[in-house]
Amino acid sequence: MKLLFSNDWLLKTIPTDPDDEPEAGGTIDPSVHEAQMHSENTAVIGERNVVQLRIALGTLVRQLRLKEGLSIVELAERADVSEDELRLVEHDPHYTARPRLIFQLSEYFQVQLVKLSQMSGTTHAVNRVLYNEAVRYAARSDDVSALTDEERQALDAFVSMLNERAEM
Repeated sequence: MKLLFSNDWLLKTIPTDPDDEPEAGGTIDPSVHEAQMHSENTAVIGERNVVQLRIALGTLVRQLRLKEGLSIVELAERADVSEDELRLVEHDPHYTARPRLIFQLSEYFQVQLVKLSQMSGTTHAVNRVLYNEAVRYAARSDDVSALTDEERQALDAFVSMLNERAEM
């Protein structure tokens, strides 16, 4: 059985019900979902590609956290998420983040939910441009305690790309 939830329902439910596990399949907005499924830029990806996207997601979350000078504990408190789950997202590319975590990180870092969901591997169809940019971004980024100027520029450019309202 396939369930679709409205954006309004998710926006009200996820922040207020942390134990609720709504399905995290395709996008929520049916018009966006329809456009995604018929776009030439969208592909269904395999497990190897999902792992690569999750590596990019972990790198993105870690670098956004470092950019703000936050520890995992501080980010968990500010974004109202689990410290353990943040650690898993940052360091275990085989971990599937719960929809609530992705939603909270999207809200906290002001990054499009649809694109973070795709990076988490919870959607079946992924934008090819997003995939290519995410993998390229992760390959250029090292896991260091402080961001270099080059890493900060790569992070800013990638976040800008994530927030573009282009065709999915």
